[in-house]
Amino acid sequence: MLNRTAGDPIKRVLAAISGMAVSLTRCTVKSTRRVVAHLRQIDPLSGELQVGRALGPLLLVSIPLLTFALVCLATSEAQVLRQSNCNSLNNFVRNLLFQNSELSTCQAVPFLSDPPTILLAFTCPFALVAYRLLRLRLRTLRAELEKTGLLGPEGETPKLSSVISRLERSIDLKPTVSIGTFLLSSGMVTWLYGRNLDDGDLFETLAIIGPDGRSNSSELRESWWANYHHHPFLAILCIFIGSVGVTYALRAGWLYTMFGLVLYRTRKSDPESFPIKFVPRWRDKSYGWSPVTGVLMLIYASTINFSVSMVAVFDMLRAERWTLWVAFFFAMLGLISNLAIIVTSIYRILAAHAAVELRLRNTLCEAENGAAMSIQAQITAASELTSWKRVPVASVFGSLVKIMPGMYALFQFSRVFFK
Repeated sequence: MLNRTAGDPIKRVLAAISGMAVSLTRCTVKSTRRVVAHLRQIDPLSGELQVGRALGPLLLVSIPLLTFALVCLATSEAQVLRQSNCNSLNNFVRNLLFQNSELSTCQAVPFLSDPPTILLAFTCPFALVAYRLLRLRLRTLRAELEKTGLLGPEGETPKLSSVISRLERSIDLKPTVSIGTFLLSSGMVTWLYGRNLDDGDLFETLAIIGPDGRSNSSELRESWWANYHHHPFLAILCIFIGSVGVTYALRAGWLYTMFGLVLYRTRKSDPESFPIKFVPRWRDKSYGWSPVTGVLMLIYASTINFSVSMVAVFDMLRAERWTLWVAFFFAMLGLISNLAIIVTSIYRILAAHAAVELRLRNTLCEAENGAAMSIQAQITAASELTSWKRVPVASVFGSLVKIMPGMYALFQFSRVFFK
């Protein structure tokens, strides 16, 4: 009787605590959804905004530049933007030009003397913008292909429309998952920040060895512009920008995974069965493939951005070999996966484009054998076939020029790791 009497209050207290926990969880979920909905309202890249071909590259350039300017302004206010007698940035430029570095003259490490962080100040916001633009391109891909004439009305290609819809649904993350991804990214970046502060190779590289054999590496760590002991706001800003970059790198990885699964599941599709129509070059210089090549160029730009980010991470972790190998594993996984998606997509495009050419030639032959085809249509078809390009791009040389920066970045990626 005493046990039952004593147990009832305890049960009531536990029930009350459980109820409070459930209520708190529900309130947290509702608040999270409201915050995410509000962020989507003020984020122009997450809605139905139509971003033109000129505006997309402008955003990819301007937003990273604005982020870099913001960090420069914050570090300038804290008087840790630059140091006149430090040649770190000059040595970084010499390294990009394949020239030997000079001996360090740094007595402190301001922001402009920290090349890895400078790179991340550009690549992190670039990852955000590239992901948002890629989502917009995928969302409007079906409509854009219909505008170029490569695809017919949606009713004629229900299977393709269904595939794009499923891809969109699989990519969309719930608010709790989005916030969880950001918290996970923040933890990863905070860990990287700590490793860089304690064992970053930059401080050893910039260290000056005195006649007595002592170096000033500890003083350089102490004077680092993002050292939270002296500049907590700058440390938070550094971690926040890095967290944004890692968050969208993870989300892009999930997008590429889903995209890769679509390519894998349709690997046995016959190019002849693709619902692709003939588009003359006067209507679209890429034979109607411009929206698709735009998506692939965004993926390629994201791959370059990822490789540059990993170069910065390698510079930070060079002093710890095991962490460097972990970073190298994830870097190669991301690069190989992205390049595989790009190469596979190009192969599919070339196969479909060749199928359109074959279909056009067969149609022209049937017209010569008496099939119903107007004289004007025959002239147009014959004219297109005489100048037909096997690669559906407006300019092969222009495409190679766009690819060259990526090749250089991948070369630097290999050079930094294996040297």
